[in-house]
Amino acid sequence: MRKDVVVLGAGIVGVSIAVHLQKRGRSVLLVDRRKPGEETSFGNAGLIQREGVYPYGFPHDFGALLRYALNNTTDAHYHLSVLPRIAPFLFQYWMHSRPARHEQIARQYAPLIEHCVTEHTALAQEAGATDLIRHTGWIKVFREQKSMDREVQDAEETRRDFGVNFAALDRRGVAELEPHLTADLVGGVHWTDPAWVSDPHGLTLAYVRLF
Repeated sequence: MRKDVVVLGAGIVGVSIAVHLQKRGRSVLLVDRRKPGEETSFGNAGLIQREGVYPYGFPHDFGALLRYALNNTTDAHYHLSVLPRIAPFLFQYWMHSRPARHEQIARQYAPLIEHCVTEHTALAQEAGATDLIRHTGWIKVFREQKSMDREVQDAEETRRDFGVNFAALDRRGVAELEPHLTADLVGGVHWTDPAWVSDPHGLTLAYVRLF
């Protein structure tokens, strides 16, 4: 069997790449150790993050570093035994997350996701799966005004620099959009450009059928 391209990984990214290569006339072999979409793409948040122009950076403030060092966070976990092996990578990650470098990386990264919503919408139309994509954005909510003010300031800079749209919501605005939230919130930032997928695994399988 001869193929032009082998794509390793049949999650949403790998399948999308395979479909686009096929559209360009390439003979493509899609390979995964499991069935398509059964790992990260099975149960992720399902966000098509048009607003996510800044990659997740390594924290630089002492409080955040201490929480990570003590494994006291919900978004990362490490085993102490592997620290010597991953230390060089972590150092490079920390260096590239410095503010000036992080800003530079964002400007290089932003064009890669600028058309992510329209591209997924087009693929979903071809795959007969447009019912799985909701164009309602997503909301980040806050319990403290200070945290929200800081997030709104960052959002304004992102809108200015990259043309991404958002709306700052007060308590009532959040309640109108999400009436079932019962937490004591001061407001939220509603990123209006992204889309979200009600069934990430289902969308991946629809793209596989298209492929």
